[in-house]
Amino acid sequence: MTPRPNRAQQNQLRVFLKNFSRSQNGAMLISISLGIVNALLMIVSCYLLAHICHAVMFADEHLAQQHTQLAILAGIVVLRALCSGVSRYVSERCAIALKQQMRHALWQAIVAKQRQGQLEHSPAQLVNTLNQGVESLHDYFAKYIPAVAYAGFIPLAIIAVVFPIDWQSGLIFLVTAPLIPFFMILIGYKAEALNEQNWQQLQRLGHYFMDRLQGLVQLKLFNNERQQIENVALMADKFRITTLSVLRIAFISTLALEFLATISIALVAVIIGFRLYFGSLDFATGFVVLLLAPEFYLPLRQLGQHYHAKLKGLASASSMLSLLQKADTDTIKGEQLANHIPIHTVSTENLCWRFDDAQHDTLQQLSLKFCGPGMHAIVGASGSGKSTLLDCLMGLKPSVAGAIKINDHALSTLDIQQYQQRIAWVAQSPTLFSGSIAENVALAQPDAPLGAIRAVCKDVALDDYIMTLAQGYDTPIGELGKGLSGGQIQRLALARALLGKPEVLFLDEPTAALDKHSEAHVQRCLEQLSKHCLIIVIAHRLHTISDAQQVVVMEQGRIAEQGNYSQLIQQPHSALNHLLQGAAVDHG
Repeated sequence: MTPRPNRAQQNQLRVFLKNFSRSQNGAMLISISLGIVNALLMIVSCYLLAHICHAVMFADEHLAQQHTQLAILAGIVVLRALCSGVSRYVSERCAIALKQQMRHALWQAIVAKQRQGQLEHSPAQLVNTLNQGVESLHDYFAKYIPAVAYAGFIPLAIIAVVFPIDWQSGLIFLVTAPLIPFFMILIGYKAEALNEQNWQQLQRLGHYFMDRLQGLVQLKLFNNERQQIENVALMADKFRITTLSVLRIAFISTLALEFLATISIALVAVIIGFRLYFGSLDFATGFVVLLLAPEFYLPLRQLGQHYHAKLKGLASASSMLSLLQKADTDTIKGEQLANHIPIHTVSTENLCWRFDDAQHDTLQQLSLKFCGPGMHAIVGASGSGKSTLLDCLMGLKPSVAGAIKINDHALSTLDIQQYQQRIAWVAQSPTLFSGSIAENVALAQPDAPLGAIRAVCKDVALDDYIMTLAQGYDTPIGELGKGLSGGQIQRLALARALLGKPEVLFLDEPTAALDKHSEAHVQRCLEQLSKHCLIIVIAHRLHTISDAQQVVVMEQGRIAEQGNYSQLIQQPHSALNHLLQGAAVDHG
């Protein structure tokens, strides 16, 4: 987990949020300006009200004689309400816009880091950052930033008005005003630590809970679900305690600020009362000061109330900054692959790859060449590096792109994103999303016509089943393919890959979850596709590799042997035969 930020890091976070909000500076300035206009109108209204009261009570004027001043006062009240409402509306819209921009920037950073193989954050951390983390910025932009501006301007404006007419009250304002931010900062040190602890506790809880959800089937099989429920409840209780600690500090700080403001206002009122009693102060001046006294402390009190929004915003901004500061979302575009020339060769030359925490290379000096059209199979025991090799070939590990060649051009010199748009990948456990069947098939091509969607579904023997459903291709399915069988999910993912007419198709055992009948349909589809497409498949079953024109057998990150399937299977001591005898590959 991210350690608590020090002073320098907190300043960096403030600068980060300040720079990020520049796109909304104009709108924020309008919101703050309207709030300041509201404050100036408030000062004018206090003067008018004091003048009216003085005229009626001490100058023996009738209330009807004050109709002009009363009309102006009513107009000011209406105008203040409009300024206040518009100011809040604009600040809220700015906060919403900044949250949308932040989520967009974070999503781009996540995609960029994933593409570069640098994404170190867990899924739970990413979900917390994109959800609760971004939401915690709302009050920071909508309330705290305007409160800082108001606390810096409104008290000074009131002092500038009060000092010329009553310097004694102005002096009391000057002496008591710094006490509120002083105690706010004093209490804020403790609140800052608790807010950071609360955010870290939330991340740990989210990570633990998501990890258990992903392994729910295994927990049920080993009858360990009750223990994990207790562990989740224990962590949730710890999070509850830290949350209550934050609320306790918030309530204490609010109490302290309200107490200081109340005592200060009472002090001003008592002194003015004595001065009025002894005749050293006229009523109009005293009444104006009494009306302005609560308004003088109000911005400082509001700043104290919204200070916790700042702490929450800084606590969550640390995880956002860690995602954004190293993400190269504007990578240099390499040479474009000619669209009119299909990808006919994917090869590697002395490819090596090692995970950060590994002591040895996962892939060691791999030199391969896959020529299309046709089907090529990669086989090997679990942990031999098959999936890592596939990730490298798809450009998901840019650090080794120089060792991969596409049409005899190093991938490091090409536009990797453009290359990835011309290939497709089907995982052994594909992911489907909540939505209709048609939307899941057309995930990469939302504008694809229904005819094209039905065509690829027919190729994978799925169209007949879909048409038996009441809503056909508009039938909704749940998250992760809820409502479909494992084989149907696999075929739907394969149809999604085929819809884009890829030039290179990467497969991780596409028939593993299919019955014999569906497998035969998919195999015939792949055979037809291999006539004009390069297919590279990780295989675990004999049916998948028997028609492959090239078979690569991997052992511990190295190439044990490669060649035609028929030739390799006839060699009694070949690595492929040894693999088959060890039941690593199913004979079907």
